Amino acid sequence: MSSPGSQPQRLLLARQLVREKGLSRGDLALLEDVLKAGAGDLEPLVEAPPAGPRPGEESPAQATLRRNLGTFLAFLHQFSPRRLGEARPAMGLVLQHSLARLGMLAEAAHRELLAEQEQPEWVSLLLDLLASLRAMSLAPTEDADHLRALWSTFLADHKAPFRRILGALQACENGPAAVARLNAQMKAVNRAIQGQGRLEEALARLAELLEACIPSEIHARVAPLLLLEHVVSNLRLSLIRPLDRGVHWPAVEQVRGSLRWLWDHLGWTLPRMEGDRLKEAMPPEMRRLLQQLRREDQPTFTLVARALASHIALTGLIESLEPAATASPRDRYATVPTCLVIESELGRMADRAYHPSGIESLPPEAEDTPRLRTFFRQAVLALRQDQSTLRSLLQQALAGQDADQLAQTLDSLRGLLLNHQRQLMGGLVGIFSPELQQRLFPDSPNLMEEGERLRQRLQRLWEQVSPLHGQLLLHLELQDWPRLALGLSQAHQHVQSFRRSPEFPLMRRPDREEAEGLVQQLSRLLESPEDVPQALRDGMDLLGDLLRFLELFLLRINARIPLIRQDLEVAQEALRLVAELKETPDAERTRLSHKLIQTAKRLGVRDPQSLALLKRWIRAERGQKDTLPALEQFASHLSHLALRLEAALG
Repeated sequence: MSSPGSQPQRLLLARQLVREKGLSRGDLALLEDVLKAGAGDLEPLVEAPPAGPRPGEESPAQATLRRNLGTFLAFLHQFSPRRLGEARPAMGLVLQHSLARLGMLAEAAHRELLAEQEQPEWVSLLLDLLASLRAMSLAPTEDADHLRALWSTFLADHKAPFRRILGALQACENGPAAVARLNAQMKAVNRAIQGQGRLEEALARLAELLEACIPSEIHARVAPLLLLEHVVSNLRLSLIRPLDRGVHWPAVEQVRGSLRWLWDHLGWTLPRMEGDRLKEAMPPEMRRLLQQLRREDQPTFTLVARALASHIALTGLIESLEPAATASPRDRYATVPTCLVIESELGRMADRAYHPSGIESLPPEAEDTPRLRTFFRQAVLALRQDQSTLRSLLQQALAGQDADQLAQTLDSLRGLLLNHQRQLMGGLVGIFSPELQQRLFPDSPNLMEEGERLRQRLQRLWEQVSPLHGQLLLHLELQDWPRLALGLSQAHQHVQSFRRSPEFPLMRRPDREEAEGLVQQLSRLLESPEDVPQALRDGMDLLGDLLRFLELFLLRINARIPLIRQDLEVAQEALRLVAELKETPDAERTRLSHKLIQTAKRLGVRDPQSLALLKRWIRAERGQKDTLPALEQFASHLSHLALRLEAALG
């Protein structure tokens, strides 16, 4: 972290970035203000201590390694084996595959550095041998005899690379003297293995001599990556129990501590917003809107900039997820830690960027304050809903221990979360400029469009299964088991197709879990039953339950259209009464006021903000105060509510 008296490092990086991109001083000042507004929310996910060494310029492979290691560390900091439940076996695969991918990324990073430096092959062998030696030294202490046997096996396995290194050193400057020292030390190590000396001291001295042979220009950059590679390999082995090949859960704490030590040793940091992400996500139109907002209303600008910065950072993390459909099973499981970090970031954004205390600091008489308050409430609900959806779908996919189902879940969640983040960003911008919202987020579906997509998909499933159910009832009555089995299998395929569709995560958690339970029961029932006729009868009962669930769900969705139309008519009537009330003399206000109260209070069932503004106006009316500001605020809210309801009806 930066010291209190110095400029934060991300501000310096932002300044350098915008200078390189040729932005104006106003753009530079705006981006700095946005970063300052979101400084508390954009603290690094994982950061090395201030005293640690700071790395220089990193290669693309090293940047990928740093981001993956930092994300995995952030996942381990919140990980608890006690909360896994049915996903416990699959989470063991997640840990093992994540460590395996870190090892491969570390190998790719150090190979890339060696290629850039054009080093000979013996240098790579020497670095690999030294890293293996040090990783072996970090292993838990064993009894003396077992430890000597392990080191004897280790040196026997590395005999060929050691000989090649010694042969290459002979041709180097001061090489013969180094070879003589290494040979002498190897003899000392062999004597220590046989019990004639201190093994730890002999191995430490051998590591020092090997390190002295590495060219200085490559040692400082490559050696830490090789150490990381071999430590990760050893940690992966320490997780596996030798008898049942399960996971030794107490070793997770050792993995966390070792990786944290390596992270601090490398001096790395994982910011929530990297590089030019802020500039790329803020086109000129949005910058102009924020500049205008900063000039006219600084508190509102601070609130909006903080929320936008958090959305941009989280969107970057979601976009870092690779498509899982074409990935290997190892990469699919290794993606789960990033998803769980995203889940915690969703809750963090709801608690911090959209905390109600931010709205309370705005002047209540401002025109945009009621709309911002309503939007913040909706945003918190949406973020909490996404957090719950992500957690429950991941748990279900991991509990199934099916890599293909996990891939479908990961891809569905990626699209869903990206769409919802764009919706929230678009809604926040649309409060101040609806035209800019349409221009910047034209392809982002709103909640009503997603609901209509889900309704159409459920309607299609109903149209596929309902006629089939009538035919199956006839086959059941005639006890035509082959035809019944074939038809029930077709219905099961239709249901599974809906389960794998991108519309399935759009259901709310209680409905989704109920549908998931029915689908799983049907799948288990039809998989290798012992009593086929009884299984088919039970399958028909479950199919009937599923159809009843679809009927009720579609009825609830279809009932919303008349309610929306009714609320729109009430809002338009209340707006007309407000307009008449403004032009009516004081003597005739009582009748219109009573009529407005009776009309507008019906909106409070589904729009509490309308009821709150109505009560504020009533209090001002009864207190014989100036009622025009409260009435204007109420009219403004009714106008925006009518626009939203009209958009919902298409």
